[in-house]
Amino acid sequence: MDVLKRTHDELTQGKTKLDDLISRMDREQAELEANLQNLRERNEELKELIRKMENQGAINVDEAVVTTAPLYKQLVNAFAEENATEDAIYYLGEALRKGVIDLDVFLKHVRELSRKQFLLRVLMQKCREKAQLP
Repeated sequence: MDVLKRTHDELTQGKTKLDDLISRMDREQAELEANLQNLRERNEELKELIRKMENQGAINVDEAVVTTAPLYKQLVNAFAEENATEDAIYYLGEALRKGVIDLDVFLKHVRELSRKQFLLRVLMQKCREKAQLP
């Protein structure tokens, strides 16, 4: 009799655990279905945006970076010019290494470009401070 009671209790506990598992799985399935529906909606939105972008044609690169304020435009222009100056200094170094230019010419241009680069970096720093950017 004791064995039957213990078996009955174990079966009751097992049923409770199974019911809990089934209810949790039902909740997870409902959540997954909601996520799947959301994913399908987002996928359709993306497809629609892709169709619109394909119909627009070519985008002008200069118009792609449009700033909202003159300060930001100044910052973007200074950044681009500073990077171009950095590239010029690099290629002058390469030209010196390959013997294309003399040391005097290299030093003259590097000094000039370094001054320009310094001023551009100061300008960018001031623009960032004014715009409260890091």
